[in-house]
Amino acid sequence: MATRPRRTLRSLLVEPFKQIKFGLYVIGISVAFVVACAAMFVVAFREQYAHVMSIFNVVDPSRQWDVVTNEVFRTNAIRIGVMFIGYLVILFGVVFRLTHRYYGPLVSIERFVNQLTEGKYDKRAVIRNKDELQRLVNRLNRLAENLERRHGKNCADGTKVEDPEDEIERAS
Repeated sequence: MATRPRRTLRSLLVEPFKQIKFGLYVIGISVAFVVACAAMFVVAFREQYAHVMSIFNVVDPSRQWDVVTNEVFRTNAIRIGVMFIGYLVILFGVVFRLTHRYYGPLVSIERFVNQLTEGKYDKRAVIRNKDELQRLVNRLNRLAENLERRHGKNCADGTKVEDPEDEIERAS
C-alpha cells in the first residue's frame, strides 16, 4: 500500500486559487441571499412602522425615527450583526473543509492519471481515508495494477522491466 507524503502548508491549500474561487462563489451567493432577506425585512419594517404611525399619529413626524432607534433596536441590531459575522465564519470554515475534501482528491487523481499516461504503472493514487472519492481511487489503483501486469514495470531510467509470467508465456 502506498503511503501518503507528509502534509505541508502548500498541500493544505490545494490549488489555493481554485479552492478560494469556489469558496468565494458559495460565500458570495450566501451573502447575497442574506442581504436580500435583510433588505426585505427593512422594507417590511419601514412600511409597517409608517402604517402604525399613520393610524395612531402618536409622534411628531419629524421625530418618528427617534422612537424606533432606541436601546432595544440597537441591542437587536448588534445581535443580528454578531449572528451574521458568526454565520460568515462558520460558512467559511465549512466551505474550506468541503472544498479541501472534494478538490484535494481530484488534484491527487489528476496527478496519478498523468503518471499513468507517462507509463509509470507502478504508481498508485493515495488520498486520506476521510476524503470523498475513495471508491474511485481504489478502482483507479486496480486499473494501475492491471496495466502494470499487462505492460510491465518501468525502471527509473525509463527502460521497461518485463514481467516473468510474460516471458514464460512467450516461450511456450
